[in-house]
Amino acid sequence: MEKPLKMKQLFMPNPNLDNTYTDYQKKLQPKMDFKPATLEQLYTKHKDNLIETTIKECIQYLDDEAWLEEDTFPRVQELTGEWYLASVYMRETDGNIRLSLYLHFLGYYPKGCAREEIDDYLGMQAWFDYDPAQDAFMFDCFDTDSI
Repeated sequence: MEKPLKMKQLFMPNPNLDNTYTDYQKKLQPKMDFKPATLEQLYTKHKDNLIETTIKECIQYLDDEAWLEEDTFPRVQELTGEWYLASVYMRETDGNIRLSLYLHFLGYYPKGCAREEIDDYLGMQAWFDYDPAQDAFMFDCFDTDSI
């Protein structure tokens, strides 16, 4: 098996005017959720580093021999390597800032399946905490799911 998986970011073309959940078929830009709204500036300032860190952590997570086995999820062999940012969630509570980036990874589906041959396969939600002393976001953990 070829490893590590080569990642390629897709940028969805359709504006998400209603700021709703998106999927590969809708091709909507990410859902953005900032409370308070002023946090969007902080996200924009750190966006490139957040995406870079998230992908690095995703690659590290997926680069495990266990994901090559037949009865596991996710199976790396079923991933295309393409992904897109589905949502950004950022909250300030009691002076602490918590951020999540939810990425959708595409996978291959067999012909005759109810899904398209290439469609959403794996969701990975990366969680970060903001450290104001360092003006940096620190990676905390992942949540994963099938989509």
